[in-house]
Amino acid sequence: MKSLFSIFNNSDNSFEGKGSDETVLLLTRRHPFFIIVKVIFILILSVLPILVWATFSTFFIRYGLTGIAFLFYSLWCLLLWQVLFYSITMYVLDVWIVTDKRIIDSTQHGFFNRSVSELHLSRVQDISVKVDGLFQSILKFGDLVIQTAGTENKFDFRQIPNPNEVKNLIMSHIEEHVMVDGSVSTAGVSPAVAPAVGTA
Repeated sequence: MKSLFSIFNNSDNSFEGKGSDETVLLLTRRHPFFIIVKVIFILILSVLPILVWATFSTFFIRYGLTGIAFLFYSLWCLLLWQVLFYSITMYVLDVWIVTDKRIIDSTQHGFFNRSVSELHLSRVQDISVKVDGLFQSILKFGDLVIQTAGTENKFDFRQIPNPNEVKNLIMSHIEEHVMVDGSVSTAGVSPAVAPAVGTA
C-alpha cells in the first residue's frame, strides 16, 4: 500500500495522454515546504477560537451565548477545512512532467478548470535556474525556466525541489537521445550528467 505521503514524491506513473512509446523521466510538484507551511498556518487558526473561549467563556455563559459561540466555531472549522482541502488539491494537481519526448505543464485553476501546455524537447533552447533566498538554499528548491525556440512561451517550473538536478536530467536526455537527429538547439547550455532526482 502506498504511503499517504507518496503524493509529495516524484513518480514514474503514467498520465492522461501518455503515448504508448513514451517514457516518463520525471513528475514533480512544488516543494512540500509550501503545503506544509499552509497546513501549519491553518492548524494555528483552528486553535484561535479555543483561546477566545478560554478568555471569554464566563462572558458567553453569563449572557447565554454558548450556543451562538458554538455555531461560529463550527462555521470557522468548516471554512478552515475547505481552505485546507483546496490547498492540498491545488498542490497535488499542479504538476510538471518530463518525458523522453516532451515537457508538460499541468496547472489547476480551481476545482473545475485546468490548463495543460506541452513543449517538445526539440524546441528547448536554453534552461536557467534561480535559487533565491536562505530557505531556498537550505531546502534546495527554486525556479527552473525553459526558454523555447520561436514564439512559444517560456516554461516555468516554480519552486520545485532540486532544480539544478532537474535541469541536468533534461539536458542530459536531450544530449543523449535527441541531438542524434540534429534537431535541438541548446545555445548557452552546457551538457550535464543527470543524477537521480528526488525530493529534498
